[in-house]
Amino acid sequence: MRKSVASQRWQDVLEFQLKNRVIILCLIAVITALSLYTVLTKLEVKTDFFEIYPPKHEYIQMYKEFRKMFGSANVLTMIIERTDGKDIYQPDTLTKINALTQGALRIKGCNPIQVSSIAHPRVKQVRISFQGVGLHPLMAEGVPETPEECARFKQIVYANEGIKGFYISLDDKSAVVYAGFWEEGVDLDYLFAEVKKLTGSVEDENHKCFVGGYPMLYAWISHYVYQILAILGLTIAALGILVLFYFRRLAGLIIPGMSGVVSAIWGLGFAAAVGITLDPLLLVIPVLLSARALSHSCQCLERFHLEFVQRKDKHKAIISAYAELYPPALLAILTDGLGVLTICVATIPLMQKLAYFSSFWIISIFLAVMVLNPIVISLWYNPSPDDKSLQNKELDQLADKKNFFTVLANVLHFFSSQKMRKPVGTLVLIVLVFGGYFTVKMLKVGDSSAGGAILYPDHTYSVAMRKMNQDFAGASRLIVVLQGKEEGAIKDRDSLRVMDDLGLFMKDKIYGVGGTISLADLVRKIYRVYHEGSPKWDMIPRTKRYLGQIFFQLSASMAPGEMDQFISLPDYTNATVTAFLRDYSHDSIKDAIQQLKDLRDEIDENPDSKIRLRVAAGILGILAAVNEEVEWSFWAILVVILATTFCLCLITYRSVKTALILLVPLAIAQILCEIIMLILKIDLNVSSLPVTAIGVGVGIDYGIYLMSRLKEECMNCDTFYQARLVTLMTTGKVIMFTAFAEAIGVGFWLFSPMKFSAEMGLLILLLMLFNMICALVLIPTLSGLFRPKFVQEVQLRAEMAEAAA
Repeated sequence: MRKSVASQRWQDVLEFQLKNRVIILCLIAVITALSLYTVLTKLEVKTDFFEIYPPKHEYIQMYKEFRKMFGSANVLTMIIERTDGKDIYQPDTLTKINALTQGALRIKGCNPIQVSSIAHPRVKQVRISFQGVGLHPLMAEGVPETPEECARFKQIVYANEGIKGFYISLDDKSAVVYAGFWEEGVDLDYLFAEVKKLTGSVEDENHKCFVGGYPMLYAWISHYVYQILAILGLTIAALGILVLFYFRRLAGLIIPGMSGVVSAIWGLGFAAAVGITLDPLLLVIPVLLSARALSHSCQCLERFHLEFVQRKDKHKAIISAYAELYPPALLAILTDGLGVLTICVATIPLMQKLAYFSSFWIISIFLAVMVLNPIVISLWYNPSPDDKSLQNKELDQLADKKNFFTVLANVLHFFSSQKMRKPVGTLVLIVLVFGGYFTVKMLKVGDSSAGGAILYPDHTYSVAMRKMNQDFAGASRLIVVLQGKEEGAIKDRDSLRVMDDLGLFMKDKIYGVGGTISLADLVRKIYRVYHEGSPKWDMIPRTKRYLGQIFFQLSASMAPGEMDQFISLPDYTNATVTAFLRDYSHDSIKDAIQQLKDLRDEIDENPDSKIRLRVAAGILGILAAVNEEVEWSFWAILVVILATTFCLCLITYRSVKTALILLVPLAIAQILCEIIMLILKIDLNVSSLPVTAIGVGVGIDYGIYLMSRLKEECMNCDTFYQARLVTLMTTGKVIMFTAFAEAIGVGFWLFSPMKFSAEMGLLILLLMLFNMICALVLIPTLSGLFRPKFVQEVQLRAEMAEAAA
């Protein structure tokens, strides 16, 4: 009979649980029922745009300050393209553009002052009439209906700058309708259905529509929710089948399954109770959290079987098995839960709420496994001592059994042998130093293209965004606000010159800018028409008289709201310069904003200036804020997780060596996953960051269970060799099973309709395998190299026994 190393304290805790099992079971049932009711009545799966924005960031604060003035950054783009080779200056095409424009205005949640196209009165032409110079809608005479009217309309388009590239493609084969949507006012499912219905009504054999923009991106994500939930269901079903196959008994499915279900209901119930909504992109997180429950429950049930085979008494086996596992389970779950809680250091509300919700879910696993499992086994599960499948779990026979897990355990045992310690240690050092340096330098933050991290390149949304970048000025907007220091500051000639120079600077100096729009463009256009359209007069007027006339023309020609994208009325205090960018990478956005900040500093140093520049708004300003938050919080979270793990392991094992040994596999697995992200070009963004952060906890669970079992076996075995082998054949075997089972289950995510979900599935799969291999190889190997106290003790006993013999 093996001696127990569990303290009496943990045995007393188990005795208390079993003595009061009915009361505890009733409490768990009540809490579960209330949580389930909360989930069914309150839990929502949806995207909240403001949850993604870091509210304290200067760009977000600026955006919130001015968005009611200049509109939302979430702009939908509907491109209609002629597919028969003709240009858009045809009666049927222009009629369809008008239909798309009118249809956009009817969609709920649309901001009408942000709808624009060549068919909308907001888009103007400058022309001379018997009344003088004036601004008129581009389609002032209505939608052209004859070839002659279409030809005249084409001349008008070519005569007015700011139309080609912004509203009509450079090749004249397509046109775009813009529609802004308020973040808090859009129903994504409704938007998806309405846009599909609207574009479908204008498509025919000669016309095709392409819809892009952030509102449509998240509408697609919402559209895929049910498919993602189906994949989640398949993953859970696959895990259930694999667990049933491993234990070869119904109890092997029901006991871990019950723990997983209870912890999931409690976790989701907590989210629903505190008003946390689940973002569709993060539905992969429950897979990671459910994997925790499976790992802990399988470890406990397998240990119960081993104790039951030796003791032939169910009660004693429960007490012995769970008392031995209480400390490592408590440490693993506490470390995991506190580690995940560190995600809240990021100021992005979505990540903070995810941290609270995930941490609560993980902590609930302790109750669902260490409290519920022993009670269920004592009340319901009655294994037979004569069961041959259980007798196969005798420790003396494990190494002789030939199956996948024992063969793999022997292979891993070889890599942790004495002669492999130095090569493995050297490889570890190389990966830590060179791999760590490489990933720190090369890991890319932010999406590589609009929606490129979420949807596949051949997706209709991705095609639409490429067309905006190839055929138009650009898909993404970067806005600079010129904030006046006094009322009427924008009417000042020097302010208009700064505005004009800023537009030229952005076009000439910032990479990827396809064009800019500002009030200065209109002022120059009108002044040029004053001088019979001569190009040499394409400039800001020098005299106040001309400026006064131009601003009078603007105010007289514009309906309420039509100038809002350019200037704040009626005080003329603030204005915008909008750049359309074709490049979307984080580095490009950072470089662009930094150049604008440098220019801002120069302008702000001028004491006579009536304006100051505010950088940066628009969708690219928002993304820059999010990316900056992700960039620093990723490393901060990683450091805090590792530090938390080290401190808790140090307190538990009272050994610096042991705590460091547990950290090394985590660091190696994390570096390997970051290298995979680089190879596969997986972007580190607001959605992938939580997955990588929570994934670190997989290795924590594996490492702590393995280290605790190795320490225990060093007290029971005669040599360190035997202790390593028994550890790998028992706890290591369960780690191998749970890692492979979770990897197989997650494999269904590779078939997700969304690229992001498929990539996160692959990343989780690799995280499981990397953490398994690193824990099973490095913990025994490093324990042999650094020789913590428990290793020294078993080696001393072996030497004394050898000397006595």
